Amino acid sequence: MDKFPRDKQNQLLTMLYDKFPDVLSSEEYNTLVKLFGTERNLYSNLWYLYQHGLIEDFQIASIPMNCDITDLILIEKIKITTKGIDFIRDDGGLSAIINVTTIKVHNETLDKLEDIINKSSLTPAEKATYLGKLKELPVDATKHLVLKLLDLGLSRTPDVIQLISSYCQS
Repeated sequence: MDKFPRDKQNQLLTMLYDKFPDVLSSEEYNTLVKLFGTERNLYSNLWYLYQHGLIEDFQIASIPMNCDITDLILIEKIKITTKGIDFIRDDGGLSAIINVTTIKVHNETLDKLEDIINKSSLTPAEKATYLGKLKELPVDATKHLVLKLLDLGLSRTPDVIQLISSYCQS
């Protein structure tokens, strides 16, 4: 038997999700013990989920000498964390919204893009078309374009490293 069965861990987290913010009853705790086979296996899985930040600390504050580790479990402290809720919901949760990275595109960036277009081998008519379209782009589309250009530049890392190296040596 697998000591850390994902399906049973998921059932445990789902039970805690359904109970949140309330605590487990003794009956629900006993159901979890049966689910994991032994109280020791339950403890191991609780500890594992705690280490991943999916549940709160569930142990008593001080550990008495010569006690069984299962005596350390405080049923009323077994609760799912916000990270655990986001994991169960599998939608990124508020973390996906809160941890957004903002990229600001300054006018100098647009000026550089215009310079690149002007210095390109495009015909004057093509340059005028691209410059006009660049100025008409909405802010989100401009940000997306800059990110794609950054991705393209980073995909050519050896060329970038060589360029940086040549500047550092001179």
